[in-house]
Amino acid sequence: MTPNPNKSSLEEFHLQVKTSVVSEKPEKVEIVYVNVFIYAAYHLFAIYGLYLSFTSVKSLTIILGVILWTLSILGTTMGSHRLWSHRAYRAKLPLQILLMICTSIACQLTSYNWVRDHRMHHKYSDTNADPHNAKRGFFFSHMGWLLIKKHSEMKRLGNTIYMDDVHSNPVLMFQKK
Repeated sequence: MTPNPNKSSLEEFHLQVKTSVVSEKPEKVEIVYVNVFIYAAYHLFAIYGLYLSFTSVKSLTIILGVILWTLSILGTTMGSHRLWSHRAYRAKLPLQILLMICTSIACQLTSYNWVRDHRMHHKYSDTNADPHNAKRGFFFSHMGWLLIKKHSEMKRLGNTIYMDDVHSNPVLMFQKK
C-alpha cells in the first residue's frame, strides 16, 4: 500500500484492516416487500396528514404532531445515537426511560438495532459490512438499505460489534423485548 499524503498512517491502517476483513463481492439484491409497503405507507400517510393540516385539522392536533416529531428526533439523536451508540454521556434511569420512549415514537425499530447498525457503520464504513454503504449510492445509504435484505458480510461480521454495554442495560433490553 503506497502512502497517501492526505491520510494519516492510522487512517491508512484502518482502511487496510477493513478491506482485508470484508469481502467486496457484490450480491443479488433481495427486496423485502413488507418494508417497502410499510415505508411507502408512512410517506403516503405523512402526505395525507400534511394535506389535512391545511384543510381540516385543529391547531392543537398540529401542535401535538410537532411535539411528537420533536420528541422522536430527540430520542434518536440524544438516545440511540449519542448516549447508546457513542456513549458520549451518561444518563440516569429516568432520562434513559424517557429517551427510550421517544425513540419508540420515531418508529426506527429498537435502540438495540439502531446501536448495532450504527456501530457497524463506523467500524466497517463504506464496505459491504456497512448497513448503509455510501458506495452503493445516495438512495441506498439513506433509505434503500431499509428495503432490502442485509448483505451477508454484515450478517457475518455483526457479532464482532461490541454490545456488552447494551446487553447489560435493562432499559434497552426491555425495549428489545
